[in-house]
Amino acid sequence: MVLLAITHARLWTGEGPARDDMDILLSGDQVVAIGQGLDIAGAEVIDARGATVVPGLVDSHVHLSMNPGGAYRPPEVAALGEHLRAYLACGVTTILDPAVSAGASEAIREQAVGPQYLHLGTPFSPEGGYPAVLFDGAFPMVDTIAEAEAQLDLVHAQGAIGVKMTAERGFLGPTWPMFSPEVATAIRDGAARRDLPVYVHAMSPAEQRVAIEDYGARVTVHPLETPNRRVAALAAERGVFEMTTLSVLDMMDNAWDGSRLDDPFLDARVPAAELATARSLDVSRQFRTRFAQVVLPGLPSFLATSGAARSIATSHLRRTGRALRQLHEAGVALVMGSDAGNWPIIPYLFHGPSSLRELELIVDAGFSPEEALTMATRNAGQMLGRDVGTLHEGGPADLLVVEGNPLDDIRALRQLRHVVRAGVARSPADWLRPTAPPPGSKAALH
Repeated sequence: MVLLAITHARLWTGEGPARDDMDILLSGDQVVAIGQGLDIAGAEVIDARGATVVPGLVDSHVHLSMNPGGAYRPPEVAALGEHLRAYLACGVTTILDPAVSAGASEAIREQAVGPQYLHLGTPFSPEGGYPAVLFDGAFPMVDTIAEAEAQLDLVHAQGAIGVKMTAERGFLGPTWPMFSPEVATAIRDGAARRDLPVYVHAMSPAEQRVAIEDYGARVTVHPLETPNRRVAALAAERGVFEMTTLSVLDMMDNAWDGSRLDDPFLDARVPAAELATARSLDVSRQFRTRFAQVVLPGLPSFLATSGAARSIATSHLRRTGRALRQLHEAGVALVMGSDAGNWPIIPYLFHGPSSLRELELIVDAGFSPEEALTMATRNAGQMLGRDVGTLHEGGPADLLVVEGNPLDDIRALRQLRHVVRAGVARSPADWLRPTAPPPGSKAALH
């Protein structure tokens, strides 16, 4: 068994304060020892002086089967290999996909190199709900108890770790239907019988109350869109996790000002076709129109595609940041999720870089870098019920060697020396190369 030692590191395990001059010994895909002055005879050594070691990041809300901006290009196969390698090059070693078809989940699992891949299978939505509108028949709808049972069997057979339900009426008024009480109860109780926790798409206070009280939500895949002390207290009381997904609002700014897209960091990590689409002025105009038609139908078209819509998104981003702080203060566990991929008409939610942007937005919203990192490590592991997000003896060998200290400056995560996935250590540049490591290596998807 190959031994790998990382020595003289500033170490943050995901629990407790960081410690200096620490060694970490890995054997295969496990951490076997953590301490000072470890016996590392026979091990390959990475000297981490001046660097910080942290657990591998978890992005708990990605749509891996979707290509950002794919609606503006000829039909294409999802760039799975490139996207998976981009996640590793950005330090993301585990991802959760909350909505994926059976065929897509199998194709993703067949990829040889990438983060640990977890998913919620096919989402549950009533006829006419937002998945039908946004994804044009990609997923079956559920309107009867029999359909609910059949889809629960499907999701269970897909190997899903939970069930995703929708509780979404619309953004500017009730444009989408909700489940009938009978069907909602059938899904909730059927999921419990199959030991599948319920994840719910719900953002308004009223929708989140329904999600928690009626649907039995363990997780909301988006945060409250506006502060509400009663719902925050209810979520804390019931032990509900809430995902951050600030990137969905932040990305709107790119449709009016694309200067952030002129970034060499993106050039190295985003497929060229996706980046060209995102940088196109014609695409930005098309995006504003198409986004407004579906998401902002209550606004006059000239306002929905003007700077007014940009101002609405900016205001919404600030308000959601306040809601996240209120949830945190109430004792709700927050989990980092970028919503990368999201919807093919959105060109800007790139796989990989969006995860790091999400952490930066969390800090911009008033959280400390350590709090943001906790959302992407320990809290995520607790939500998933998996041994991810912390470093400990006997745990998985998924970790990052970061130039500088991300506990002081979250943007240090853009300066990774090494990403270790299942005991395989590579630089970001090496992870991005399709030939390294070879298929069948220890980095194979689990």
